[in-house]
Amino acid sequence: MIGRMPTTHPAFARSVSRGLVPILLLACLAWCGATARAGVVWMENGDRITGNILSLDNGILLVNTPYGGDLRLQFAQVKTLESDTGLVIHDQSMVSDYYAKLVRADQGSVGLDGVQRSPAGETPVRTDVPLASLDSMTVPRPLWGDAALNGKLDLSLNRKTASIDTQDYAAALQLGLRSGLWRNTLDAAYHRSKEGPNVNTDNYGGDYTLDRFLTEKAFWQARLRYKRDAIEDVSRQSAYGTGPGYQFWDDELGAFSLSALLGRIDVGYSDGFSESSYAASLRWDYTRYLSGKQFELYTNGELIRAIDGAGYGIIGELGLRYHINDWLSLYVSYARDQVSGGRQTANESTYGTGVGLAW
Repeated sequence: MIGRMPTTHPAFARSVSRGLVPILLLACLAWCGATARAGVVWMENGDRITGNILSLDNGILLVNTPYGGDLRLQFAQVKTLESDTGLVIHDQSMVSDYYAKLVRADQGSVGLDGVQRSPAGETPVRTDVPLASLDSMTVPRPLWGDAALNGKLDLSLNRKTASIDTQDYAAALQLGLRSGLWRNTLDAAYHRSKEGPNVNTDNYGGDYTLDRFLTEKAFWQARLRYKRDAIEDVSRQSAYGTGPGYQFWDDELGAFSLSALLGRIDVGYSDGFSESSYAASLRWDYTRYLSGKQFELYTNGELIRAIDGAGYGIIGELGLRYHINDWLSLYVSYARDQVSGGRQTANESTYGTGVGLAW
């Protein structure tokens, strides 16, 4: 038997309607914001691809689509293309660049509508150029903007069962939050290896960095680092400092920044003895994406020199990452942690490989 549908109270219906209005408005705004950045790519074989044009590098055009994720297209097979927003465009001469929208043009060319930037200044430009003359394109990242959170988790696990069981596992987490002129970065890592009943490696640590941008590229940085080791004689390392930095570039093709800090370092030993000194350091952070962001080459680290002593330190990492999709990757890396000049010298090298998760 089919029962009678329940009657909705008018006051409840009005309440639901009032609640749905802002939700629908937000959904419309989100949809408009998503479509406002859409671009169109026409291919030589007649295909028409709609999505956000992210980058052009080494002949690979990267387009993000709502139906297929990131698509890597051979730029030589592109007939023409267009975008609703401005892109930073370099031609093969590398004498000048453009900040312009892409406008559909005849086969083998594209229109540029924006400004041409050179050492002499900016001049308005609206012209057609051959596609073959373009070297790279990137989406600009504005200095001001809404808060943006991103993260990455790298995991490595190796186990060997034989006459002596061997276990080695490591985890590294990175969180980044950009809000307006402020950039926060938190790194945390843990590494443990065991051979039979003997623990060979057991350490953990973290690093927090706060950047306040003064201009589009110059910033002021403050950082705090801590590491604890249960095996080595140098059982504790901590450092803090502050100083200026410069962001050379930060776009879809990668990022590079340097900062010079002045602060203090503290080294503790397993027997309870500790040493402290003021120190100066130079930090670097470099990332370069290749083949339409399928490969990622990265390095980051710090050179430390004690001001009131002969001690120095080298902390760094070099790695190569292969992106399977937007959130899953495989990586190989080499990390070095060396502290010299004190009572004991810490010298640790770590080779790693594993899987990475990004969001």
